[in-house]
Amino acid sequence: MPKLKGAQAVVECLKEEGVRYVFGIPGGQTLSLTEAIRTAPGMEFVATRHEGGAAHAADGWGRVTGTPGVCLATTGPGATNLLTGIGGAFRDSSPVIVLTCNNNRKDIGRGDAQDADHVALFHSLTKWSTFVADVRQVPEVMREAFRVALGGRPGPVHIDFARDVLEQEAVDFEPLPPERYRVEDRRPGDARLVAQATELLAGSRRPALWVGNGAKLAGASREVLQLADLLQSPVITTFNGIGAVPSTHPLVFGPRSRSGTRLTNEILTEADTVLVVGSSLSGPATSRWRLKLTSNLVQVDIDYLALGRHYPVKVGIVGDARLVLAQLVHGLSAGSGAAAAARQAREGRQAWLSEMKQRETAWEEQVYRPEFETAVPIKPQTLIRRLGKWLAQDAIVCVDAGNPGIWSHLLPMYEGTTYMKPVNFGNMGFALPAGIAAKLARPGREVVILIGDGSLGMVLGEIETAVRSKTPVIIVVMNDLAYGNIKQEQWHYYGPENIGVDFTDVNYADVARALGAAGERITRPETLVDALDRARRAQRPYLIDVLTDPRENVWEGPF
Repeated sequence: MPKLKGAQAVVECLKEEGVRYVFGIPGGQTLSLTEAIRTAPGMEFVATRHEGGAAHAADGWGRVTGTPGVCLATTGPGATNLLTGIGGAFRDSSPVIVLTCNNNRKDIGRGDAQDADHVALFHSLTKWSTFVADVRQVPEVMREAFRVALGGRPGPVHIDFARDVLEQEAVDFEPLPPERYRVEDRRPGDARLVAQATELLAGSRRPALWVGNGAKLAGASREVLQLADLLQSPVITTFNGIGAVPSTHPLVFGPRSRSGTRLTNEILTEADTVLVVGSSLSGPATSRWRLKLTSNLVQVDIDYLALGRHYPVKVGIVGDARLVLAQLVHGLSAGSGAAAAARQAREGRQAWLSEMKQRETAWEEQVYRPEFETAVPIKPQTLIRRLGKWLAQDAIVCVDAGNPGIWSHLLPMYEGTTYMKPVNFGNMGFALPAGIAAKLARPGREVVILIGDGSLGMVLGEIETAVRSKTPVIIVVMNDLAYGNIKQEQWHYYGPENIGVDFTDVNYADVARALGAAGERITRPETLVDALDRARRAQRPYLIDVLTDPRENVWEGPF
């Protein structure tokens, strides 16, 4: 077995897992590791303009591929700059491997330059945070990191290396394929509990399916729709669950969250049985637990700690969303008593569904008013509607926090669409670096980034990263010259005066061109689609700066 330096062993472990890109910013402590990456065939280091961009890029990679994205930073401020993006990955169950490089072992904790306790910093925002003080531990710790990141509910793992450990040559490295040290942790539900849930759903007059991120991670779209069809049940998603099922399906009524629709709220509150699949029923999903739900609650999650935590359950099932849904489908379609009961209840359920469809039509008429189509400044509804009609059905849509994220729930989600947004941590600046990573991961698919001017200001430098990494992403800026969501919340609670939320008028298309991308500003709705077509043809990063109407207040409607 060859003797490798610690840094070389780290890279060999990454190669075993098929890692192609590492996102980060180098520093003195990282030099041996970046050099090992430089000399590793098939692996590239993507230098971002801020460590936060590296964390968001790794998160985006994890979301679009299901395999861990990898980010790297040096000690102290390099490590702390990763924290926000890693918190977003943790709260939204995205697999990430975080590598930080500390000072030499003899200097750690003695007040050396940039001294920091990285393990303590990352402890609350990762599934596991550990320090490597012995070069012989490197292969074991790296493999354990991938085991933990991908096991059960996915999430980020942090490894901190002493600089001299990475530079030391003492590792007897033995290659080991991943299937030898980790296995698929997907399991069906307990048969007795599945039978109870099946009977409860079959006998329900108004069942509803509420689908979260866990169903999306499990690839359970087909099973969700099969069950909904058997039950003639409406399907709602959480914001994290957007894209888990196509919103174009007649039984799918859209997402429910803090700014979900009146319609989805009505469906969930009127349902006499609610099946929650792959959602912890977090604060953002339930308006901080003010949402009233039936006592006939069935909750399915791969994480047993999520079951019954926020709402008492009638039946709680630990298991993989796709496998448990397949069990429920089988129980309702196998000629059993539950299947017969479900068939008998179909007529009443169809009447409820028909009423929901009528309400949906009335709701759409309120949201998309005819006069909005020509209004200037451009109405957010008009922007989203035209963007949605233009989107490729297999597009990857990377959405930022704040108002763009809220308005994005109006976008159509097709069977091949991938949607990602920082939901539970609400971390701004996510969409652009995540979109860059998504384009690197899936170069044949169109990547559209929907971001506000507030978030864009935090990651402007990453436009240069997109140019340098040759990722032709399309960046659509919802520009209301403010931290729009907070400005509107101030209006809602405190009246017309504001503090700390207004910007000067920056033409972000000019900024994009200065950074090597292409771009243009749009002020009238009829010019939007032509601009999107030009962006599609450009084959390089293209920014469309859209001046939007700030008066459409998400805290007061129109949803």
